[in-house]
Amino acid sequence: MVVPRLGAPVVLTMGALLCAERTDEDRHVDTMTTPDAQARTTADGRPWTLRPARPTDSRGLARLFADVRSEGRWLVTPPSAISEPSEAYFIGELIRGSGSLALVAEADGDVVGNVLISRDRNVVTEHIGTLSICVARDWRDAGIGTALMEAAIDWARAGGLVKVALGVFPDNERAVAVYERVGFVREGLRRRQYRTDDGTFRDELLMAWFPGEREP
Repeated sequence: MVVPRLGAPVVLTMGALLCAERTDEDRHVDTMTTPDAQARTTADGRPWTLRPARPTDSRGLARLFADVRSEGRWLVTPPSAISEPSEAYFIGELIRGSGSLALVAEADGDVVGNVLISRDRNVVTEHIGTLSICVARDWRDAGIGTALMEAAIDWARAGGLVKVALGVFPDNERAVAVYERVGFVREGLRRRQYRTDDGTFRDELLMAWFPGEREP
């Protein structure tokens, strides 16, 4: 999991962006290819589907984020900070909007993972995408996270992004290993970046992918 800055569970920060005036860059992003639904199998033999997110996934995604948030380790926003209905509403608006990639992992009719890349809207940073990813506890260590990351990177490469950035807690070694496996590099460490409910502070590791560099 990443420390999401755009997308779940801080999807509320996208609200202003969704109302922004469409630019020529947005129209270019609309033409970027989103993967079709693909039947997959986990490393331990369970079937799942990788597909584009739909607005009707918003409730399932909100439940996924709430479940992962309740673990108290991987996501910044505490459970008390946002309600599922509010988050579901803004997730649906985000999926309907332009300028981003939203994919889900579906198994047995449930959303068990997702990845989002949101392209920056600023004229000086529109070459950058910010990535967030989330996988349900019972579906980790099964190849879903890697598959979501690879699909996201393919989309970013096809769309001409020059950089895809993410933030992750340094102690999330499993996630860091996945990101490095698909070509992300470490850019820096923001010390004491987030304060938790119990008053302790957590660092944020900044990572990024650059096309043509450290390709797996």
